[in-house]
Amino acid sequence: MQSFRRLMKIILVVCLLLATEHQHVFARPEVDKFTDAGLIGLFVTNLGYIGHSFSEPNMPSGEYPLNSNTEHLFKGGIWIGAVTAAGDTLVSTGAQDAANLQEGDQSREYNDLPESIFKTKLWTNLQNFDPADGFVYNSRALATQHFEFAFNDSRTDVTSHTAIGLKIILRVLAWSSPFADDFVILDYTIINDTNDILTDLYVGMWTDTTVGNTELRNPYDPQADDRWDYYDDVNGGWGPEEWVPEGYSVEGDNRIWMMSEHDADGDEGLATSWIGVRLLGTKPDVEPDMDEPPVSYNSWTFRQVPNEDSTYENPDVLGDFLPGKYQVMSNGFFAVGEIEGVDYGATSNRSGLLTTGPFKFLAAQDSLKVTFAFVAGFDSLGLIANSGVAQKAYDEGFTILGGPPSPRLKFSYESDSIILRWAPGDSLDSSGDPLPKDDGARSPEHHISEVTGREDFQGYRIFRYQGESISGNPEDIATLVAEFDKIDGIGFDTGLPPLNSFGEREYKDTDLLDGFPYWYSVISFSAPDQEEGLPEFRSGFNENSELVYPGSAPFQSSSEGTIGVYPNPYRAGSLFDGRLGEQELSRKIWFTGLPARCQIQVFSLVGELVKTIDHDEPTSGQHSWNLLTNFDRVIASGLYIYVVKNSDTGEIQRGKLVIIK
Repeated sequence: MQSFRRLMKIILVVCLLLATEHQHVFARPEVDKFTDAGLIGLFVTNLGYIGHSFSEPNMPSGEYPLNSNTEHLFKGGIWIGAVTAAGDTLVSTGAQDAANLQEGDQSREYNDLPESIFKTKLWTNLQNFDPADGFVYNSRALATQHFEFAFNDSRTDVTSHTAIGLKIILRVLAWSSPFADDFVILDYTIINDTNDILTDLYVGMWTDTTVGNTELRNPYDPQADDRWDYYDDVNGGWGPEEWVPEGYSVEGDNRIWMMSEHDADGDEGLATSWIGVRLLGTKPDVEPDMDEPPVSYNSWTFRQVPNEDSTYENPDVLGDFLPGKYQVMSNGFFAVGEIEGVDYGATSNRSGLLTTGPFKFLAAQDSLKVTFAFVAGFDSLGLIANSGVAQKAYDEGFTILGGPPSPRLKFSYESDSIILRWAPGDSLDSSGDPLPKDDGARSPEHHISEVTGREDFQGYRIFRYQGESISGNPEDIATLVAEFDKIDGIGFDTGLPPLNSFGEREYKDTDLLDGFPYWYSVISFSAPDQEEGLPEFRSGFNENSELVYPGSAPFQSSSEGTIGVYPNPYRAGSLFDGRLGEQELSRKIWFTGLPARCQIQVFSLVGELVKTIDHDEPTSGQHSWNLLTNFDRVIASGLYIYVVKNSDTGEIQRGKLVIIK
């Protein structure tokens, strides 16, 4: 899924490795992973932090909905405070206030563990998951994407950091199911990796959330005309009514502890969604003193994080002592409304810290668990409702029922058309013996329900959305172009798509626009099971969603078709540029009628080579160009010559194109 994002992972790996110190010791920081199973694209690492500080425009940091270009997270990280056997009060942090990734890396206090100690796990509970995504099916996987990372707080090259002696195992769980695709669960197991008892532990999630649309306001380019606005967000939170100020509780949900943020003006309607972090639970329960709340929520403006772990003298006022990180984590405060002259709901650039504790004792090599949910919603009510689903998932041991998974899609191209193809799955192997019930080759049409033990496939729904950016819930805003229901006396009995000569299901969508972007997804659904009292289950949009551009199929020689360019002449701000219009990186023209394998070269009139493009796509006869040179410079207006060489036959075709800006 999201194949165009996968192509950019290597870029981020290089950038983040350069920012990660002592990699020759630990050698395997996970700095290229993010969730994309559901509607949240959350960047996750084994270095104690989440979010990439807007360091990479081609990967989500805290995007919602996925592929919308609406971001919600600059950076976040786990904080753990404790009192050691020696009486020292210490705090280890995964992230703190920082202006960029490099600065943040200088202050993080966790390190990844060598592979000999812990091997990162990338599991999925979908038997037919695409191996290109890096996940492998495992019967112990709890979600569509199940990451397991490990790190410790032993980093020694950070100023003023003293390690508590902790090892942390993080499970990141993301689901594609439309019932559970609005949250990502962060499940932390915290181990006392010392030989002594730790006391009075507090565990918190710190986030620098910030909401906006990256196409409207650019957080990546310091020279952009419309820069990202970090100061137009509103923070808030909810908690049980007995512990929080009036008006900040939720009727019917007296277990809620959640901090939130949203953009004050909604970025012209492009960023109206809300983001939040909800505490789901701890094991064991925390033990606050009598009349003290089990959770604290603190919020501060940028650069106001405490300078030390524990109480310290104010460097600007002799004799004035300030609370350290530990005191903030344990203060029982709930930063909402106006308190002592501070309006915590005013528009600003604020960070949030949601903390629970204390855990009175943690013996040597013993562990405790703290679980948070990173939750999103299209408005405040949606955020609260989605957080309630996350709470239910936690309460039920992360058991989220599902039906048959989405098929793995292939695409072929014709002018103004897209052809979707997929394998239907089978119940028997090549020898005629029944396949194991969890064999991916069964899916989707012979998938076995984990509840009933019977085949549960009923049909397909094909969705299409025109545009590169998906601004809402894709199932709500995409067009349902076709629905198929197997003939069995249940449902519409329309029958399934026909099989082609390769034994694949095939559907052709016509009357499209060549060169324009379209998202496609084919979801599978089950029939309601009255005997078991089960509703219809359906797979998620993003299990196999793909961005494609209709255009000609590949030609083998000039006798079959002539290579062309569209639009030609190209005029800046054309519909092919997308909503970014005049910004250079959004420009696009198409070469069409190409052979399956060829090289495209563009020359100026004086013979200077401007651009070389290698095309290798067996199902598509077109290729886009962003009008940047080989050196990523903006191309000037004028007349250009293009030369296309067929890599298989050596045949050459030439043509002209005009650029008008």
